[in-house]
Amino acid sequence: MSGEHGRQRARHLLDTVWSAEVLAALPWKEVVWANAHSRILVFDGRDDVIAHAALHLRDATLDAGPVRICGVGDVATHPDCRGQGLAGELMRRAVTEMRDTHGVDFGLLFCEPRHAPLYKKLGWRAFDGEVHAEQPRQGRIRFGVIDPFVFDLMMAPRVGMLDLCGLPW
Repeated sequence: MSGEHGRQRARHLLDTVWSAEVLAALPWKEVVWANAHSRILVFDGRDDVIAHAALHLRDATLDAGPVRICGVGDVATHPDCRGQGLAGELMRRAVTEMRDTHGVDFGLLFCEPRHAPLYKKLGWRAFDGEVHAEQPRQGRIRFGVIDPFVFDLMMAPRVGMLDLCGLPW
C-alpha cells in the first residue's frame, strides 16, 4: 500500500504500539523520521491492521559511491497478536519487495538491542560502520541512536561510511 494511505490505515496500530508514554521512554524519541514510500500491512478478520512495516527507497552513498537501498521501519505488531510470527512474515515480505520489485543493493533497518535477535534470525547482519543522516535542526549528523542492520542483496556491507542522504527511517 502507498506510504501515506498505509499510514492512515495503520494509525490505530501505530498509536497503540507507540503511545505517548512509550515514546517518551525511547532513545529515539527526538528523531525526525522520513515518510515511507510504501507499507506492508496485515489485517485481521475485521479488516483492522494488526501488523505493519514501512519501506523507504533511497539513493544513498556508501564510502562516497552511489547505492540504492530500501529501509525498513516502523515494524509493529498489535500486542494481542504477538508471538504468531507476524513480524517475521512482514520482514520476509519486505525482503521480497526489496529484491524482486525494487532491485536494491541492500536492505537497511535500525533497531534497539532487544529486537536484534529477531532480525539476526531472519538474516539481517550488524553494520559496524558509520551512518550519517539528516535532521532538521542539526543538518547532517552521525546517526547512532539505534543500531543499523543490513540485509545482503546485491551487496553485503558490514563496514564503511553510509550516508542516507536524507532523514532516517
